[in-house]
Amino acid sequence: MNKLLGCAVAGLSLLGNAMAADLDEIKSRGTLRVAVASLSPFVISDDEGNLRGFEIDSTTGLGEHLGVDIEYIEKPFCELADAVLEGEADIIASGYSNMAWRRRLLDFSLPYHDTEYFVVVAKKVAKRARTVRGLNRKDIKIAYQEGGVSGEVAKGEFPGADLTPFSSFTQIVEALEDGSVDGAVMFEPYLEVAKDIKSRKYVIPHEYALTRTIEAFAVDQNSEELRMALNEWVMAQDLEGYWDELEKTWFSSENMVVSAPPPYRCPSMIAVQ
Repeated sequence: MNKLLGCAVAGLSLLGNAMAADLDEIKSRGTLRVAVASLSPFVISDDEGNLRGFEIDSTTGLGEHLGVDIEYIEKPFCELADAVLEGEADIIASGYSNMAWRRRLLDFSLPYHDTEYFVVVAKKVAKRARTVRGLNRKDIKIAYQEGGVSGEVAKGEFPGADLTPFSSFTQIVEALEDGSVDGAVMFEPYLEVAKDIKSRKYVIPHEYALTRTIEAFAVDQNSEELRMALNEWVMAQDLEGYWDELEKTWFSSENMVVSAPPPYRCPSMIAVQ
């Protein structure tokens, strides 16, 4: 069983469903608690801890629609599901992909974005490997984000490589810069950031994406009214071109930035980094 899935299921069995919040409770409270993780340009955190980005804009608009304030709960990406399952947050909004294994734990709204994942590697490594399949070598170290889609892709496509987990893509970029990894499974804008690294030359050794995902809001499986309200809002905004405008704003060259290093790590990373 996937480690995150196993931990979350165990936590759910202990807590039951008493902590799940639905729409009436959220409106009565007057606050929608949103679990987020540093993931540029969805969620960008500066050195002072201020948040901006695609998801910050979207959830601000969502809060106005629902008539509630927004409270952001910052977590490592690997703990976003737990934040909802344990009742600490009401929704996840962090470029969170609707994946089959996540649907065993959570419900998802209608999608509002899609993402393509590629592997980027040092040019000399790509030359040595010759093909994408050739990257399946123990002397090639490939980074991925713990708890995220890039980890699923890395484990599925490169099981023979030296796979190295990190808590965030910010930390992966730092590892690419100092040469402690040979490559990473990433998406834009991180691909562009990696290719711009001056210390080493990085390339994408294949034309087509390794996988493509769709992103949506995630909620507790017992929060049906909340999910329906999210669907209604996502659809209405889609008809007005809202999501296309957000993508143009945040997935532009001006915003191809990497967040400040997050002040948190996945628990499994603490002992090894």
